[in-house]
Amino acid sequence: MNDAKFRWWHPFYILLQITWGLPQTLLGLVLFLINIKQPHEYFGGSIMTRWKSFSGISLGLFTFTSDPKRSNPGFFGKSFTGSEKENDFTLCDRMAVHEYGHTFQSIMLGPLYLIVIGIPSTVWGTTPYFRNLRERKHLTYGACYTESWADALGTAVTGRNAIG
Repeated sequence: MNDAKFRWWHPFYILLQITWGLPQTLLGLVLFLINIKQPHEYFGGSIMTRWKSFSGISLGLFTFTSDPKRSNPGFFGKSFTGSEKENDFTLCDRMAVHEYGHTFQSIMLGPLYLIVIGIPSTVWGTTPYFRNLRERKHLTYGACYTESWADALGTAVTGRNAIG
């Protein structure tokens, strides 16, 4: 992410994540330490881990997204984004923008983030009921308020497209 013009904001972003967003940042730190051997990069003030999982998660200062070099080619496909035209590299980049959007929800909601965003997002993304609902009704992942809001925030801040 080329964010040189916003670099002045990063110390405030980090301070807010480690104070107001402390509960989720502590959980993110635990997940970061579990995945310490995975590739990491600095992404707009956050610490982004590219892990082998085919999913993403954002916990305060830490984001975790799929690594297109190590994930299953063609994994995302139609059921994830509603489009078969994008390659996994593009989708992983869009996932990073989406997860980065969740970090701004963390800043806005502070200790309420896990209740207002974390739990509904996890249920929407991982339970068979909602996976089947998305497929049956042809809904994108961004049909849930937590995800469309993260997409909008990530896109607004980075100027790049998110997954929704």
